[in-house]
Amino acid sequence: MIAMQYTIQLASDFGIDKIRDRVTARYPLFDNLQGLAHKSYLFNHQHGLYAPFYIWNSHDAARDFLLGPLFTGVTQTFGRPRVRTWNVLAYDIADPSVEPTFAVREVDAISSEENLGDLAQVEREQHQALVATPGLHSHAVALDADRWELVRYSLWKDQTAAVKPRGDSVQPYEVLHLSTPGRGNQAGEVLPLSRRA
Repeated sequence: MIAMQYTIQLASDFGIDKIRDRVTARYPLFDNLQGLAHKSYLFNHQHGLYAPFYIWNSHDAARDFLLGPLFTGVTQTFGRPRVRTWNVLAYDIADPSVEPTFAVREVDAISSEENLGDLAQVEREQHQALVATPGLHSHAVALDADRWELVRYSLWKDQTAAVKPRGDSVQPYEVLHLSTPGRGNQAGEVLPLSRRA
């Protein structure tokens, strides 16, 4: 599996209402997209960032998205963003009945002395322990072998349910919609942020 994210700094005239309209128009294209395991439509209101997070079932599916018409739609609207990718070490939907409204992406640098096999094992064990946490929709752990970083990504019912992050760098987001083809989808209606729990 491959995790992927791009971050778009929105122009001052491209506010949350336009992002909500865009998500409403585009999420049906992803709700049943072959090769996609997960796409969360994320927004950081404080910094004006739109930052969708994907988990693909294979490298081929991720590549086909980047070379195809759906990503062309992104570039035509926002220009071509830099796209980060990670090798997924673990990914689970903990509780599909949870409708997530809050997401956290945390990043930890990996020291050159760290044994990568041992690190992956510890992260998988911590992932499995976290999956039992009430209020958690899904969680992923992934490896960036270019920057030698670990990425942990979790979707929560709300901010109060979220476990305190342990990463060096933490980015919170509001979840506008979640597409999980083949497993059912949440947040079919894109709510104004003021109405979200």
